[in-house]
Amino acid sequence: MVYFLYIALAALVVFLSVKLAKYVDWLDKSTNISGAFIGGVMLAAVTSLPELFTSISATLFLHQNELVLGNILGSNLFNFAVLGLSLVIFIKSVYSAGLKKIHLLSLGVMLSMYGVVALDVFLDVWPKIGWFSLSSPIILALYIGYLFLTPKTEEAEENSNDEVTLSLKQIIVRFIICAVLLVGASIAITYVSDWMARELGLGMTFAGALLLGVATSLPETASTLSLCKRKNYNAAFGNILGSNVFNCTILVIADLLSFTSGSTDVYTFNISSELLIILGSIIAVLFMAMLGLFAVKREGRIFKRIGAGAVGVCAVAAYIIFTALSLAL
Repeated sequence: MVYFLYIALAALVVFLSVKLAKYVDWLDKSTNISGAFIGGVMLAAVTSLPELFTSISATLFLHQNELVLGNILGSNLFNFAVLGLSLVIFIKSVYSAGLKKIHLLSLGVMLSMYGVVALDVFLDVWPKIGWFSLSSPIILALYIGYLFLTPKTEEAEENSNDEVTLSLKQIIVRFIICAVLLVGASIAITYVSDWMARELGLGMTFAGALLLGVATSLPETASTLSLCKRKNYNAAFGNILGSNVFNCTILVIADLLSFTSGSTDVYTFNISSELLIILGSIIAVLFMAMLGLFAVKREGRIFKRIGAGAVGVCAVAAYIIFTALSLAL
């Protein structure tokens, strides 16, 4: 019964998130907001709604804060794996995509956030203000800086062939309805994941990374593969990297809500969190190196294809390694 519920809720989360992404895309076409802001901030935030509400539910209602870090960092590592798989599948054309420098900013901000989380997780003397960790305001400041530096003016972007068939008012109303339903499904899948973790005897951080991390990352998976199929690689990169940056800010909200009785630290040290931080940071550096390689004009297309393919394989392998080591340990 619990397995059926998990699958059904995961499918519902995917369906609602894809619908929300479509409405955001239509808002992009119906307004003057820039494509970079839509893809890297708005669409990323929309597809990260499951991570947001599952983390809030895990902290506020279940008092299982160990689920939060695994959910967020596990989702990020899974997102990297999806982007890596996309690179491998579409390797013939990704080298000529003309990826924008904004992606380097996203990766740099994410690496900085990982560094702050690592200090909190690995250092026992990391300062706190009551129950609130110093890491949280630093992460929030990094995200605000990211929003400030993301271009907001209108610019030429690759667009899908879908035509807008609804008025702006209809788009907004349907967006709100789907968002409310997504909140309910996200909270429900948190309880089901906690139930499954206890049934299977899994650790809370690993359960968050495996059960919640995968389920809540399915929207990014569907949208990213679809964007790559239409050769809109900038939107695909923006969606994944923007989602990863937004996900890290969810730790701030979870930390703020961790004052309730029975809660534990959000920034929890264990083997799963250690693996997620290390592997996630390595893959982020590899993606930065790949983007740097693409920016060097003198390198040939074969060399760039090999580089993109190697990074893609490493991103997929990192998630497989994390899962295997977590199960073994």
